[in-house]
Formats: sequence, C-alpha cells, structure tokens
Amino acid sequence: MESLVIVGASLAGLSAARAARNLGFTGRLVIIGDDPARPYDRPPLSKDFLAGRIEVADLTLETDTDALDAEWILGTPAVSFEATTRTVTLADGRRVHADKLVIATGAAPRTLPQIADATNVVSLRTIADAQKLR
Repeated sequence: MESLVIVGASLAGLSAARAARNLGFTGRLVIIGDDPARPYDRPPLSKDFLAGRIEVADLTLETDTDALDAEWILGTPAVSFEATTRTVTLADGRRVHADKLVIATGAAPRTLPQIADATNVVSLRTIADAQKLR
C-alpha cells in the first residue's frame, strides 16, 4: 500500500491531507506534528480564547476525521528524512516510511536575542502558549 506522510499537523498539513483524499489517494496517510493538539485555528488564540469567550474545543479545524482516515503522530517532531530509503525519523527514534512526502511545517516565532531569556516575554503561537497567558 502506498503511503503519504505529511510533516506538519496544522492548517496546511490538514489541508494537504484533505486534498489528497479528495483527489482519490486511498493509501496510508500519516500526519506528523510537534504540537500535541490536533489542527486548530490559530488567529482566535490572541483574541477570543485569551478573552475567555471560547474554549480549546472551539478552535478545532476538523469536521470529519473518519473520512480522512489518517494516522496521527502528535507531540513528536520529525527530525530528518532519508531520501534513499524514503524514511522520516522522529525525535523519539521512530521511523515512518513515506512513498510520498509533504512538508507543511509552517513558521516558528522569532525570538529577539536581547530578550530571549526574559521571563516576562512570551510568544503566542500554540494553545499551550495561550493557556499560559490566560
């Protein structure tokens, strides 16, 4: 069975998975993400979530996970890809075969060196970041 591995489990990764299924991909679909949460809408984190108007469950982007029929590996980042063996290696040492690979890792917040160690400065990118501020 052919496999498609998507590294990145946020909106871009979810969109790639949905597109693959919509285009008729029927093989093994694996979605890998370093965030322990399933895909969620990030813009409301700094608005409605911090204000307490919505909860974590309201941020979800998925509507029908059964139709996606994907294997989710969350909370463990991919650290390398070996093209000759088509193998994605995870931070915990697990290896995942990938006949096809999509890299949809997005961006990371940039920390300014002058304030990198400041305890009163935080980045807001993930649910965990928002929960610390809330």
